[in-house]
Amino acid sequence: MSWLKNTGQKVEKCYKTNGKEYTHKTPIVNFLNLIFNSLSTLLDVREEWEKDRWDVRILYKKYLIDYNQSYQGYHIDFSKIKNEHIKRETKKYFKQRLLAKHNFSWSTAMNYMKFIVNFINYMTSLEPNWNDLNDLSRVHIEKYIEWLNIYTTKNQSRKNLNPESYIYVSIRMVQKFLEDLQLFEYEVAPKRSVKTLIFQSGKPTLKKKPYDQVDYIPDYVLEQLFENLKYLHPEVQPIIWVAFKTGLRISDILGLKQDCLVKLNDKYQIVADIKKTYVQGHSIPIDNELADLLAVLITASKEKSNQENNPDNYIFVRYSGSRKGKPYTQDWIRSKLNSLAHERKIIDENGKIFHFKTHQFRHTFAVKMINGGADILTVQELLAHASPEMTMRYARLLDNTKRKAFEEAVNQGIFSFDFNGKVYNISETEGISQDVLEMLWCDHKLTAIDNPYGSCRARLNGNCPYAEEPPCLTCNGGKPCKDLAVGLSEMDAAKYEIHIQSTSKMIEVAQQYGREEILEKNRKNLERLQDIYNTIKQGNIIFGRLERMKRKQGVYK
Repeated sequence: MSWLKNTGQKVEKCYKTNGKEYTHKTPIVNFLNLIFNSLSTLLDVREEWEKDRWDVRILYKKYLIDYNQSYQGYHIDFSKIKNEHIKRETKKYFKQRLLAKHNFSWSTAMNYMKFIVNFINYMTSLEPNWNDLNDLSRVHIEKYIEWLNIYTTKNQSRKNLNPESYIYVSIRMVQKFLEDLQLFEYEVAPKRSVKTLIFQSGKPTLKKKPYDQVDYIPDYVLEQLFENLKYLHPEVQPIIWVAFKTGLRISDILGLKQDCLVKLNDKYQIVADIKKTYVQGHSIPIDNELADLLAVLITASKEKSNQENNPDNYIFVRYSGSRKGKPYTQDWIRSKLNSLAHERKIIDENGKIFHFKTHQFRHTFAVKMINGGADILTVQELLAHASPEMTMRYARLLDNTKRKAFEEAVNQGIFSFDFNGKVYNISETEGISQDVLEMLWCDHKLTAIDNPYGSCRARLNGNCPYAEEPPCLTCNGGKPCKDLAVGLSEMDAAKYEIHIQSTSKMIEVAQQYGREEILEKNRKNLERLQDIYNTIKQGNIIFGRLERMKRKQGVYK
């Protein structure tokens, strides 16, 4: 850089795009950097782990350290750590975590480095004679937290910087790093327990986003997008259709391969590996229109591809240039979308140019599925989330139509049982807090044990002995109540038809999504319900305490 400046060469250039100004290195700087890095790689014959700058492409070939090829970052640079001894131990730690492949991907390692480097360098600036972190104390941590607050204040210009979030993540990652050093018995590990160094009270309390701020694309903007889609870069158009119709993450879409389109029972589906949640062969049903589009793309990819320009058989791939054989980058997709927004004046309801993020399509898919009547387990399965609660985090409160109806029903009156089991109205005097309303809504969406008497909240922790079956059928030491009579009312058969239908549906859903614990409980309940129904359907009556009644014909014991 200095040599170029001394020779009168420009090293930076400014340009404006999407209404914003950017500064980038000039082509000659990028070219010389490329030459320098290439020569360094060729001349440095050391094992990759021994270098200060690791290249994941090399680690992938030798150790199958997987990485997302739609990202542009290939390197982790340890040269930024100033203390040599701590740097060696930190490299050893990262190597161990990457090779173990346990919740520590390449992108996770890159994220850790953003925070760990700052922490180590700050500590060694405080204690220049240190070659380890053995004597780390609470005072050092307090000074580090103070430095973090100053650092975030000075870096407010960074895009979307949330100071509290940055500080929280910094402390959390440093805490995990130090705990692991102690667990693995590294010689640089602190002597004091990390629990006495970092307290929960030392982390900022993160502000919760309002429920109506989930980042999805409103219908008002979607209409404009699809009206102008023909003006979008032709290679990006099919990616937007896949994102909109499947809810796949952009990284998983760009990783689709030539064998992703599958026909089963005369229906088409996309089969993809979900990197983030480690799900292989995840299937998503698609319509014939999207299937036809994918079929054309797959055919074109097969015709253009060979072992050199597309060894992994991607659909959305670069056939030449510096990224030959790799998918399009996520940044490029996002850039083309926002260029379209500025060129075609795609605005939000406030008249401002809408800023697109590729992940918004995933949120939009979930919202439309739920508003269309899909249950939370179906949406969970389609999005390949690990649990229904994960899906609920951003999708639950965008079910506008159903939620409004739910709130109207709740606002008509909330009742509770007193200590004597009497019902009394609490809504008139106490009101209903947002937390209570949220709890009730979550229960409404997640209840998975059918109970003829209501929705059982105890099943959430699985401790209630009556959660498996209705209380009246189990409260007598696991047997039906002695005072129960079924079949006396002409409505009883209809009641049990509903119970059987509801429980059968839950068995079907639980079986489909592999919820074995819910499946077993509902199966037991269904057997009992069917036995009762078959008996009373024939005109019989079931008494819980028969000795109180005179035996009559047609009574079932």
